[in-house]
Amino acid sequence: MESDEVKSQGSEKHEGEEAGPEKLEHQNHLVTVTVNGHTVKLLGQTETGAEIKTAAIEQGVDIQLNFVLEEELPDGARRVVGDAERVHLREDLRFTAREPTVTVSVNEQPVKLHGHTATGAEIKTAAIAQGVHIQPNFVLQEELPNGTSRIIGDNDKVHLREHLRFTAIAPDDNS
Repeated sequence: MESDEVKSQGSEKHEGEEAGPEKLEHQNHLVTVTVNGHTVKLLGQTETGAEIKTAAIEQGVDIQLNFVLEEELPDGARRVVGDAERVHLREDLRFTAREPTVTVSVNEQPVKLHGHTATGAEIKTAAIAQGVHIQPNFVLQEELPNGTSRIIGDNDKVHLREHLRFTAIAPDDNS
């Protein structure tokens, strides 16, 4: 029965390897961390960024696997934890998981957007909030690599990626 219990907790016993008390204790090390302010219990000495996000999701934290995971450091700084990066677990580790941030330009000014898609209205709203001098009724155009542009309506979705370029012009501008 003990070997079934060990397997159900995520450890595997390899052929010829004895699961002594030290080995079981090492594998069954329970650590409590927080992700976005929610308690998350992890089993083991190390976990990858992807494993931490998966455990958080399974334990009811409202995040997605594509979110960026950051470790909150004691001095208040943050460091990004890659999906494949192993983290040595200890009590009271604190993480923040957030949608990825993409920087685009609107009228030659950088604008940070969160997520993988945004509507034309959301791009204009973010630009205005970040100091770009446009109005919500301005016409938004995406500058295409071939030198042409396409109009992005307020409800049109744009798949975000770094370095997208937009211009926003007043609706009565005839230039």
